[in-house]
Amino acid sequence: MRITHGAGVACLVVAAFFSASQPFAAENTEILWDRYGVPHIYAVDRESMFYAHGWAQMRNHADLLLRLYGESRGRAAEYWGGDANLELDRWVQLNGVPERARSWYDAQDAQFRKYLDEFARGINDFAAKNPAVISSEYRVVLPVSGLDVVQHPLRAVHYGYMGSRARMNAEVGAMLKTISPQRVGSGPATDEHVGHSETTAGSNTWGIGRARSTSGNAMLIINPHLSWGNTFYRYMQVHLVGPGYDQVGAPQVGFPVAVVGFNRHTGWGRTVNTIDTVDFFRLTVKDGQYVFDGALRPFERETRTLKIRQADGSLREERLEIRRSVHGPVVFDETGATIAMRVAGLDRPKMLEQWFRMGEARTLEEFQSALRMMSVPMWHANYADDQGRIMFVFDGLVPKRRVHDYQYWSRVVPGDVAETLWTDYLSYDELPKSIDPSSGWHQNANEPPWLMTLPQLDRAKYPAYLAPTGEALPQMRTLRSLRMITEGPKISYEQLIAKKHSTRMELADKILPDLLQAAGEAEAARVLAKWDRHTDVESRGAVLFQMFADRYFSAANGGMADKLRVKYDPQRPLDSAYGLADPGSAVAALAEAAAECRKRYGALDVKWGDVFRFASGKADLPGNGGPGGSGLFRTIAFTRREGNRYYAASGETIVCAIEFARKQRAQCLLGYGNATQPGSPHLEDQLPLMVQKKLLPVRREKKENEANLELRERF
Repeated sequence: MRITHGAGVACLVVAAFFSASQPFAAENTEILWDRYGVPHIYAVDRESMFYAHGWAQMRNHADLLLRLYGESRGRAAEYWGGDANLELDRWVQLNGVPERARSWYDAQDAQFRKYLDEFARGINDFAAKNPAVISSEYRVVLPVSGLDVVQHPLRAVHYGYMGSRARMNAEVGAMLKTISPQRVGSGPATDEHVGHSETTAGSNTWGIGRARSTSGNAMLIINPHLSWGNTFYRYMQVHLVGPGYDQVGAPQVGFPVAVVGFNRHTGWGRTVNTIDTVDFFRLTVKDGQYVFDGALRPFERETRTLKIRQADGSLREERLEIRRSVHGPVVFDETGATIAMRVAGLDRPKMLEQWFRMGEARTLEEFQSALRMMSVPMWHANYADDQGRIMFVFDGLVPKRRVHDYQYWSRVVPGDVAETLWTDYLSYDELPKSIDPSSGWHQNANEPPWLMTLPQLDRAKYPAYLAPTGEALPQMRTLRSLRMITEGPKISYEQLIAKKHSTRMELADKILPDLLQAAGEAEAARVLAKWDRHTDVESRGAVLFQMFADRYFSAANGGMADKLRVKYDPQRPLDSAYGLADPGSAVAALAEAAAECRKRYGALDVKWGDVFRFASGKADLPGNGGPGGSGLFRTIAFTRREGNRYYAASGETIVCAIEFARKQRAQCLLGYGNATQPGSPHLEDQLPLMVQKKLLPVRREKKENEANLELRERF
């Protein structure tokens, strides 16, 4: 392999060589690393493309990738010790992730299995050639295999996003009403956060069709909102070029394929949908067996041995007793309640191949063909292409249930009757979707699918258990999204990017007129009257308003819906849900917020960016954006870490804006940077651009990337 550092003609060439047994990483496959640490992989065949992708992920994320693979094996405590790792191992082993991963790996088509093996081999070869850059504690995971490449996404998606232990703790505790959160292992209290209805797993996405585009070209916004920490949520931007493949996308670290992205013809964004893919069943236990349809059945029982590394390097062992009912493993057995968990999609092993096929689709028909594999268990898919076509699908595996509605299935359900046991899923054709609507647009900000476009979808055409009814007040972020996408007759590419970065607070527009009128000449009212209703770095008044909103609309204080003078009307989403039902109580809350603001910051008009910060590594920069619950489309959840400052904890991750023109226009940014590996220059280098609300141009052509070169690696 040749490694070339620098840009332009002056280069330093370092020679290195791979093992003679290397079958696929062929001569002239190379990685052009740009100045923001994005690998542009140009491969002579697809096997080499996967190989180089594994190599590239290791250069940017070696420690994180190996830790995630070790965790997904259910051996984190064996490798690194610690109570948190032991709890994770229990969860992974309880749910049989290693065995399921083996069956999934064996079920792959032979060609795609080769791709997975090559991705793993790229990881191993990087580690062999660059041992010094990998922290010693993580080398224990090496070597990895194609099995690890399957196992990690299985754990991350099905037992992370969907069926996490934290979710089980929270949902079972809430559903049973009798269980203390501490009793079910909810963990320590989190730091104070901003945003009365904020979530950490969400996203925005827009698709603009010909009828709504000033150029007549379709456009797309990709904008997931996930944790900024070094977890399985972490994204990496990559550019993969091989025979019949040319995709700019974002895999999660350790995934061999992108989960959002675009090629020269098509692209898609995704948002976490209101799909119910995990159900909890309360079992009736008698004499060590469980009741099912009037008869006693024996549990399937298994004992596993977990190893836990001690401070002196020795290993102690712990026995894990596992019981399974016809529904799935027993995940909770306390306070007289025995709960089994059933997870959708465990019988659909080709999730990674489906994402790969979505990434190579050149037309709407090919993209739908990939979706029809029905192996990705959740997420909306928002699609656009160079033919001007747009499509939005409430995608995923919806269990085909025989009874009841979404609310019923959001609780623990009886597990002693066959009526509640589902074994199949709705077909692709049965899922809510919209193709080339008359409105010319699709949007989603994690609300139920009925508002994907206007006029709304007819929810009566779908099973009552598929999604919430949409009658409840959605997050203000959804209303902000709808307002921006519908204002004005058409949207240009420049406007698309500007709207994506909008920090205008929908909640302020909804209630500030009533609040100002009721507050009269109070100093807090004068500050809010001058405020621009944005959360930009220099915005004054936004901090005070957010402190008021967190206080007045908190869940502990009854939430938001009942405090609005005009209630939410799902048939009139943009002309409802505004004003204050009780201005007096709101003014009292404003006074309390003002006193707290003055105590913390010494003034009521403190700048937003002085309080809310972007930080990664050594960087500590003024932030913008804010909580979706207050109606920020530029969604950032901030957590109080030290003093009276708040730091971005989740929200904007990979952001891409694409116009599918004859000459495609595309810009992207990965705000927290494209690397986590200690010593990388790309740990925080995109944060200043995020402060400035800028995106980076996407360069597809090899000559363009050679002109912006930081490092060349040739295999």
